[in-house]
Amino acid sequence: MKASSGDQGSPPCFLRFPRPVRVVSGAEAELKCVVLGEPPPVVVWEKGGQQLAASERLSFLADGAEHGLLLSTALPTDAGVYVCRARNAAGEAYAAAAVTVLEPPASEPEPQPAERPLPPPGSGEGAPVFLTGPRSQWVLRGVEVVLTCRAGGLPEPTLYWEKDGMALDEVWDSSHFALEPGRAEEGPGASLALRILAARLPDSGVYVCHARNAHGHAQAGALLQVHQPPESPPSDPDEAPAPVVEPLKCAPKTFWVNEGKHAKFRCYVMGKPEPEIEWHWEGRPLLPDRRRLMYRDRDGGFVLKVLYCQAKDRGLYVCAARNSAGQTLSAVQLHVKEPRLRFTRPLQDVEGREHGIAVLECKVPNSRIPTAWFREDQRLLPCRKYEQIEEGTVRRLIIHRLKADDDGVYLCEMRGRVRTVANVTVKGPILKRLPRKLDVLEGENAVLLVETLEAGVEGRWSRDGEELPVICQSSSGHMHALVLPGVTREDAGEVTFSLGNSRTTTLLRVKCVKHSPPGPPVSAEMFKGHKNTVLLTWKPPDPAPETPFIYRLERQEVGSEDWIQCFSIEKAGAVEVPGDCVPSEGDYRFRICTVSGHGRSPHVVFHGSAHLVPTARLVAGLEDVQVYNGEDAVFSLDLSTIIQGTWFLNGEELKSNEPEGQVEPGALRYRMEQKGLQHRLILHAVKHQDSGALVGFSCPGVQDSAALTIQESPVHILSPQDKVSLTFTTSDRVVLTCELSRVDFPATWYKDGQKVEESELLVVKMDGRKHRLILPEAKVQDSGEFECRTEGVSAFFGVTVQDPPVHIVEPREHVFVHAITSECVMLACEVDREDAPVCWYKDGQEVEESDLVVLENEGPHRRLVLPATQPSDGGEFQCVAGDERAYFTVTITDVSSWIVYPSGKVYVAAVRLERVVLTCELCRPWAEVRWTKNGEEVVESPALLLQKEDTVRRLVLPSVQLEDSGEYLCEIDDESASFTLTVTESYQSQDSSNNNPELCVLLKKPKTRRLWSRFPPWRRTAGTE
Repeated sequence: MKASSGDQGSPPCFLRFPRPVRVVSGAEAELKCVVLGEPPPVVVWEKGGQQLAASERLSFLADGAEHGLLLSTALPTDAGVYVCRARNAAGEAYAAAAVTVLEPPASEPEPQPAERPLPPPGSGEGAPVFLTGPRSQWVLRGVEVVLTCRAGGLPEPTLYWEKDGMALDEVWDSSHFALEPGRAEEGPGASLALRILAARLPDSGVYVCHARNAHGHAQAGALLQVHQPPESPPSDPDEAPAPVVEPLKCAPKTFWVNEGKHAKFRCYVMGKPEPEIEWHWEGRPLLPDRRRLMYRDRDGGFVLKVLYCQAKDRGLYVCAARNSAGQTLSAVQLHVKEPRLRFTRPLQDVEGREHGIAVLECKVPNSRIPTAWFREDQRLLPCRKYEQIEEGTVRRLIIHRLKADDDGVYLCEMRGRVRTVANVTVKGPILKRLPRKLDVLEGENAVLLVETLEAGVEGRWSRDGEELPVICQSSSGHMHALVLPGVTREDAGEVTFSLGNSRTTTLLRVKCVKHSPPGPPVSAEMFKGHKNTVLLTWKPPDPAPETPFIYRLERQEVGSEDWIQCFSIEKAGAVEVPGDCVPSEGDYRFRICTVSGHGRSPHVVFHGSAHLVPTARLVAGLEDVQVYNGEDAVFSLDLSTIIQGTWFLNGEELKSNEPEGQVEPGALRYRMEQKGLQHRLILHAVKHQDSGALVGFSCPGVQDSAALTIQESPVHILSPQDKVSLTFTTSDRVVLTCELSRVDFPATWYKDGQKVEESELLVVKMDGRKHRLILPEAKVQDSGEFECRTEGVSAFFGVTVQDPPVHIVEPREHVFVHAITSECVMLACEVDREDAPVCWYKDGQEVEESDLVVLENEGPHRRLVLPATQPSDGGEFQCVAGDERAYFTVTITDVSSWIVYPSGKVYVAAVRLERVVLTCELCRPWAEVRWTKNGEEVVESPALLLQKEDTVRRLVLPSVQLEDSGEYLCEIDDESASFTLTVTESYQSQDSSNNNPELCVLLKKPKTRRLWSRFPPWRRTAGTE
């Protein structure tokens, strides 16, 4: 369809984006995409901001909406990001993909020690490329481990190692490892070996070798797993084994979990050297298996997770940590709460051969109890793969055509989430399969492990059908590892390990962007050329951070462990630190770091220390003060450093241990304050007899003084004599009146210490001796302390403006709301004023608006909306308006099935021309279903009616025919109800007295009363509208 003359059409839109491509040097690289738009867009390809032109090796393909770029005989210089840009009159769109060109594997070249490796064609220099990468290793504790890598590039790259994203010197002491650069005669490129002396269990992790030069960066990783040596059996078979851990000195913590739920234990341990962790259950060491997961989280905690807890899992769990300095224990007693309704016969673990079948069987207490099957958290629907059989109280799951990924934990669940659990073990070439999915943060390392039955076999790693580079693959014995260091979003996809006809697959998902903190400053130096000062110099990080950053300088007194921040600096260079910057005399060390929005760099410590002494000098001295009788007199001065001082009044020292006091009983009252560099002395309500008083201040290096003068006020206040407190309601007229002793004498009004400005909302008038401040319509924000100030005297008014009381109109009673997960729940409250403020609370805590909670305000209506509820959203809610409250109780139920009835397959027999009704009941009235017959969606007609009534969905055949026989499905999401209809010419034994028979498959509805909202399907409402 073409756009009319007044329509500008539609901007370009990519239906399929180009995918990243990895090829070996010399092979073809092709990028493809599909882009639509009206008018059809013009497509160009760019690299490095420059538009590409066709050449002998570069051609562009176009076939309708499909566009492509073909690069023949790819060279390393062709690597980079290619952008497909589409434009038309309505707009512009673009998509990008990276092309990686790998060096071909070496084919045993003849040694040429005098020659350097050839640079990439067309360029004299190039980014680093790994010639050999580190290999994953599985070793016993105490063994020496050597990891090596070699990289080429021009100029020759710099190599360095990291463990789990951290520098080696941040993880270990220098005595635990050694770095050994390679020699030139060993081959081309730069090499660096990491030697770990006497491997320890905490040394397990991902090791990444980085290669960097002026043209780029490359990295290659390997996995190291350190295992505990097997313990030798005791020489005396009758001798009792020694306890694995020493007995507990105090009672363990208690943890309850419902049967079928997960239990998670977390143990956070610190020590140096890094402790070794072991988990024990009932005094026996625990090893990871299908239902017991052991790992370390991102915060450094050691986690044991027991999946789908059963009664046999109860007992004492102990986390034991050891290092050369000692041992510590932490224990939890796990109790499993069993449900009242239980399976008569639970599932049993089964084994099956690959390509064979596995049968799981259990019994429920009552044949009418519906059940559902799960593989871990995935619901299994009846199909050829998963055959589900119900025979009385027996529930049976038959898994056909077993494969490696069918290995796992299976559950049969009754209503109320009562579960029975069993393991299915698939015997085949692959013993340990990949996890079903793996979530990794962008920039972190991804590690995938597979264990095979036979040692030394070669498997194949691929992602989305494309083979992965050999540099990230390792094998040793039965173990096969894939290590992807510093993953990006291009690394996401379906990763598969194949061994012959056997394969296991995981979904690798790369989440968020992990920004690296900036690098530290370099060339930090300290100079002590000036007396009582130190000069610090440094240079910016290399490379410079991409985001704005500052430098943070800190000091430490020698002998102390605390570092105190001095100040922050935006530009690199030099800074002079005087003695005024330190609190006390001493020797000080300094360090500096780089700080940006992505974090903080490691600190760089300046070599040496400097002796600094704080000295005070007068920045702003005391000044003589003139005030009127009864006013406060304030004397202040500023010093160059924070230091204690002493105040004097008429030569008498004021007590410094009492901030407020009197010179003598009944005499002048005072208050002393110190805020940073400023010192203040406040003399309260001075009198005529205080005139001429001399105020002094003294501290090491500073002495200063000033005089107090009391002025006679030319006017005094007739009324009010004391402070007046007034209370008003919003919209009231407020009039404040101050009467002076002289006619037409000027006065100024202040509110909360600030001079007021006249406007339509605030009027100031003077009438003879009287000065008035008028608020025609008072508001809540008008509350405060008003002052009518003239020469030396003031009148004070405390004004409080309140809203009229708020009342809740609806609801007047406690409201109870029931909903299921993903429904929208709306709590509504009506107040008697449109401008009345309300606050929402949940379980006593004030509710703040977010993506999960929406607060609406429309006229007198106040609403709290939960767009997609989860069980955790349930609780006690309150709408608070003034002194009144409306109460709501929200209960969210996690519904595992949409279809309530029928729970099993229904068989229907009918005679031609009979009326047949197939009925399906859902858990919600607004749910939409799809009816199919023999796999094809049915179409409503006079011969086939589709009816919808509350939660019931019906398929009606008013006059059934022989061709109506077949299998009918009522489908919603991944669930379905099955009906098998058989139509015959007549029953073998039929009651002829019924001339108009009707066959209906109807279901009994529960007698529970159901109340449903009139709002759209996604909203559940409580309260009033």
